[in-house]
Amino acid sequence: MHNVAHEVKGDKLVITVDIGQQSIQAAPPSASGKTYLVGTTGGSVSVPSKHAFSLSFAINVMCKRAQ
Repeated sequence: MHNVAHEVKGDKLVITVDIGQQSIQAAPPSASGKTYLVGTTGGSVSVPSKHAFSLSFAINVMCKRAQ
């Protein structure tokens, strides 16, 4: 994971991504090079659950940035 944090609060999944200027400037380029990855899970991430089923999520936060 890069610049993504998550936690379960009660029955809510709370995902936090820093979208401040420093995070955007430090974002690495995507594989195609067309955008920059401000935050990514790099695929599916498991979420702890008190239910019988399993939960997961995936997120990519991207931006286009002038060179």
